[in-house]
Amino acid sequence: MAKTAIKDVVERPTRVPVSGPRDLLTVADRDPNYVYRWVNDTTGRVERFKTGGYECVEDAGEIGQSTVDRGSRLGSVVTRSVGGAVTAVLMRISREWYDEDQAAKMDEIDRLEESMRQEALQDRYGTLTIESSKK
Repeated sequence: MAKTAIKDVVERPTRVPVSGPRDLLTVADRDPNYVYRWVNDTTGRVERFKTGGYECVEDAGEIGQSTVDRGSRLGSVVTRSVGGAVTAVLMRISREWYDEDQAAKMDEIDRLEESMRQEALQDRYGTLTIESSKK
């Protein structure tokens, strides 16, 4: 009688506890040159993001936990049902453009904070003590 070869050991998938939060929107294997976000596909919202430099993701690799309602494709775009009859579209923008947008937002915040400081320092509303966290 011939001996049968032992089959390769197949690793068991990582168990995810039922009681924990479901991870439905995490995208694995993302390109580090891009910043990703889910955009609700409501009237004009996806188009607004496209105008801002975002593009729809067509191949996202692994999305969230393994569930029955896996990320699906609308045409070839990656989508996910997010509840209330709303579908989210996975979009991305180049990290360079994202960083420029974030810097512009911070410039506006800094400008507003400076105008508030200047107004407060005019002593119209009492005293002001400013402790800067910037180094």
